[in-house]
Amino acid sequence: MNIGVIVDNEFSDDIRVYNECLILSDAGHKVFVLCLNFGKKPEKEKINAKLMVLRIRINRKLKNLMFGLFNTIDLYSYWWSGKIDAFIKKYHIEFLHVHDLYMARAGYMAKKKNAVPMILDLHEYYPYAVRSYQWMNKFPSKYLIRSWVWEKKEGRFLQYADKIVVLSDHFKAQLIKKYKYLKEEQFVIYPNIPNVSELLAYPINKSIINKQDSFILFYFGGVSMRRGIFIVIDALKLLIDKIPHIKLLIIGPVDKAEQKAFEAAILNDLVRDHIIYYPWKDISLLPSYIRVSDICLSPIEKNEQHESGIANKVYQYMLFERPVLVSNCKPQADLINMAKCGLVYKWNSAEDLSEKVLKLFYNKNMAHKMGENGRKVILAHFNSKTMSKNLLRAYTE
Repeated sequence: MNIGVIVDNEFSDDIRVYNECLILSDAGHKVFVLCLNFGKKPEKEKINAKLMVLRIRINRKLKNLMFGLFNTIDLYSYWWSGKIDAFIKKYHIEFLHVHDLYMARAGYMAKKKNAVPMILDLHEYYPYAVRSYQWMNKFPSKYLIRSWVWEKKEGRFLQYADKIVVLSDHFKAQLIKKYKYLKEEQFVIYPNIPNVSELLAYPINKSIINKQDSFILFYFGGVSMRRGIFIVIDALKLLIDKIPHIKLLIIGPVDKAEQKAFEAAILNDLVRDHIIYYPWKDISLLPSYIRVSDICLSPIEKNEQHESGIANKVYQYMLFERPVLVSNCKPQADLINMAKCGLVYKWNSAEDLSEKVLKLFYNKNMAHKMGENGRKVILAHFNSKTMSKNLLRAYTE
C-alpha cells in the first residue's frame, strides 16, 4: 500500500514518527512522509527503498502564527488540507496516517475529497497538554490561542478517524469512557517504545563523564516544572548530607518560560556543585550517559496528560540496565511494578523521592537486579519489533 504520513513538524524531530515509518516500510509498504521544513533540508529525501520524506518549506513564525489562531480563524487546517489533497493525488496515497489531534480536521477534509481511510495517531492527551504550556496561557496568547476550546473540539476531531493510535491501554480506556461512540476495535496501542537495534548499535563511552566515586541520578528530556525536575532538585537538597558524592545529571532543553527559574534552581549554593547540566546531546551518546548513571528518573507531574502514556526515556533507561525511579503516573508506575525494574514515588513529594533514592543507594544488589529485569522486559516485549504487530494490524483491518 501507499501510506501517506502527515507531520506538522520536521520529520527528524520525533523519534516516534521515525520508528513507525520504519516499521511500515520494513513491512513492504511504500511510505511517503509530508512534513514541514524550517531550515535548509532537501525538499525530497529518500530514507530507504520504500520511505520517502517530502518537505514543505515554511517560515517558523508564519507557521506559529497560523497555529496560534487555530481556535480563532482556522487557516491552518485549510492550508494543510490543500497540501495533503495535492499530496494524495500526486503519490496515489491509499491510507492517511495523521499525527496529533490538531491535524485531524485537515486530514479529514483531504480524506473526504479522495475517499481514503485515515488513522489518527495521538502522541498525547492534547486538551490537557495545552493547559500546562505556560506560553499558551499568558496574555495575550491566552485569548488568541484559547486552549480551553480543545476540550470541546476533541470529541469531534476523534470522530474524523477510522482508527486511533494511542500510547497506552489507560489512555484508550479514558477516551472510551469519555466518548461513548468510540469503540474498542477502533483503537491501536503503540507505546513510545525504542528501536532496540539502533540504540544497541551506538558505542558505549565509559569515560563520558569523570565519574570517580560519584553517585549519579540521571534525567533526560525536556526540562520544566510539569516534568518534575524542580521536585528532583528539592530532593537533591535532602540527599546531599546522606550521600555527599551525589550528582544530578540533566540533559535536555528548558522551556523558555521557565528558563530563569531553572537557572536559579541549579545555581543555588546548596546544589550547584552537585548538578551537571547539558541543554543537548546527540541521541548516539544517550546509552553512554545511562550506563554511567546509577539511577534514572522520570519525575513527571501526575495529570491527565502524563497519564496518557509512558515517555520513551523510561524504555531507554530500562534497555541499558539501570533501575528506574518514576512518579506515580499510572502507566509508568504500572510498567515499573510489572517489570520489577525500579521504584515508584509520590509525584509531588521530594521527601518520598529522596527516600526511594536512599533505598536504592543502600541496596546495591536490589538495584542491580532491577536493572537486569528492565532489560529483559524490553528485549522480550517493549520494542519496535514486537509492538510493530499492533501498528500493522491497524492497516490489515
